[in-house]
Amino acid sequence: MTPASPKATTSLPFLYRFTLTTFEPLSAIGGAAMVLRDPNNYISNYLTRGAVTYAPETQALYTQLAGAWLMFAFIEAVVLRSFDDLRLWRLLCVAMLPSDVAFAYSAAQAVGGWAAYFDVGSWTREDWGTFLSTLLPLVVRLLVVSGVGVSKGKGRGKRKRA
Repeated sequence: MTPASPKATTSLPFLYRFTLTTFEPLSAIGGAAMVLRDPNNYISNYLTRGAVTYAPETQALYTQLAGAWLMFAFIEAVVLRSFDDLRLWRLLCVAMLPSDVAFAYSAAQAVGGWAAYFDVGSWTREDWGTFLSTLLPLVVRLLVVSGVGVSKGKGRGKRKRA
């Protein structure tokens, strides 16, 4: 019989749990609403620093992006809260990391590359919001997956007696 997985609620620091079950889902819902309601604001102010403007023929891409963000919000706000299982949390974090990396890369592409992206002296309030709402969850997922800050042997689920 497979031993019970440690509980996420007792193994993960509060900051990790808050980031994954509250901060990011709310950010994702807000982002989804923005790209559906006002994609020009998103592309002009939050992604490309005005280098690109919205083209209505690309609306399908914004709808797809909103769908991906809503899926993230559901997984984190509902699935992670429903299962107090550290193995499942780690697995879902691993599954989300490729999307995190792709989004971070796309944000750098949108402003002309990594050098421009990390020129924090030129950042706007929107740049800071995008950076924090993207990088914080990515870093937390990396920490969860790598075990940094995760307690060991504490809060194990109940095991069946033989």
